[in-house]
Amino acid sequence: MSRQDKLSILITFLVGFFVGGYFYLSNFAFLLSKVTVPEIDSVAEPASFIIVSDVYGGCRSACPSFRLLSDGTFRYIFTPEAGADQVIRQGVVPTAFVEELRAILTPAALTRESRLIEPAFCNSYVDGIDVSYDITLNGELYTLDSCGTAVDGEGLVWVTLGGMWTYFETSGNN
Repeated sequence: MSRQDKLSILITFLVGFFVGGYFYLSNFAFLLSKVTVPEIDSVAEPASFIIVSDVYGGCRSACPSFRLLSDGTFRYIFTPEAGADQVIRQGVVPTAFVEELRAILTPAALTRESRLIEPAFCNSYVDGIDVSYDITLNGELYTLDSCGTAVDGEGLVWVTLGGMWTYFETSGNN
């Protein structure tokens, strides 16, 4: 081996040693040190919900229903007029409405309004209609029913959920 080959090998070794040391110190040394890496604040996952709503009573077999997922996708089933076939409409509700639902659908509110009661009178008793909502919030099922649970008919939860029906009835063929 010539002197020039030995010098090339030595320079290659030294460059590799220093470059390797630099990468070790800049990338991996913290793993072995007692220095703690600051924790990154985790961002809370948005509430995951599924809402399934049915109307029952005087509408009989022509009662509408819908299913809404927390990503805003929906499936709405209705009968446009007596004797007509059912229509299925699918789409996505506005993001603002989903965010409003996320804000009001809390375990405390749903627990309060899903408490079972013995109703004195229900619209469905006299050929009227009642509405029920099965709401799954982060894996927990809550049932709100205009006939049988302690819903506040003027409360924010019930009024906002009722807004879904208004949206579906007035949104046309989306």
